[in-house]
Amino acid sequence: MNLYLERGLSNHRHGRFFASQLDAQAVDDFPKEGVLLLHGKTFQEFTTKQQKDWWKWSNRSGCVVLLIPPYNNGVVYQKVDWKIALNDETMISDDGVLAKSVAEEVNQHIEGTDGEFDRSFGHQWRDYTINTRYFKQHSGCGVFAATCLPLWSISLLEHDTETKIWLEALLELAGQPNEVEELLISDQDVELQPTDYTLMVCIYALGINSVGDLCSALSQTMINTFTIAEQDINEGVERLTSSGYFGESGLTDAGLAALEQSPYWGYTERLKEEFQS
Repeated sequence: MNLYLERGLSNHRHGRFFASQLDAQAVDDFPKEGVLLLHGKTFQEFTTKQQKDWWKWSNRSGCVVLLIPPYNNGVVYQKVDWKIALNDETMISDDGVLAKSVAEEVNQHIEGTDGEFDRSFGHQWRDYTINTRYFKQHSGCGVFAATCLPLWSISLLEHDTETKIWLEALLELAGQPNEVEELLISDQDVELQPTDYTLMVCIYALGINSVGDLCSALSQTMINTFTIAEQDINEGVERLTSSGYFGESGLTDAGLAALEQSPYWGYTERLKEEFQS
């Protein structure tokens, strides 16, 4: 497992624990793949752009961003509904070595419903509050996770193997990195809109490679299911082009990969079959 530490964490006693116990390495830039740890409080106090960069990296297959204590109480990040709240009493776990070992040291939990948790790894306490959540935007991307378990606790000195297994479970959820994934990470800071995926559906299903053909196709009654203003089409194509998803030949490999990994792919295939029949 490739385990990395954000530079600030690496200079903290918590980071030194990870380095000595789990062979974690400090990095100044995002690695190609692996689990990247940082304090939750550090992430919460990042600028909006910094948070966006970390979120974007966590969307890459084979990549996991894991926030660890300490945190500020309140919102973790605007993309998920997670909030950090104080515990009212000592936590108790029936699942997982890590959670059982550090239960008495945990004084916060995660509120919110976005993402998932795995009870078998002790992500949930006996009172049903959650200490660990992870989020995947879709099946083909990486993982953004937050835990209230102090993975740096001296209570885990004799549980380095169990700690690695716990971390590897998150990394397994992130999948395997591949060459196509590299195409999905654009240097342009462009956030696609829901209508942009509708455009990609039409572009691919109809074999369109120009804005004019796209506007013409969307104006025809045979696909009047989609109602998109011409200005929105032009702006959407501009975003897709800036992201490297649309070019002179239609959808690029990166665009097709993004579409395949989106919730719209099943509909895209049905629409393509309909127009080819």
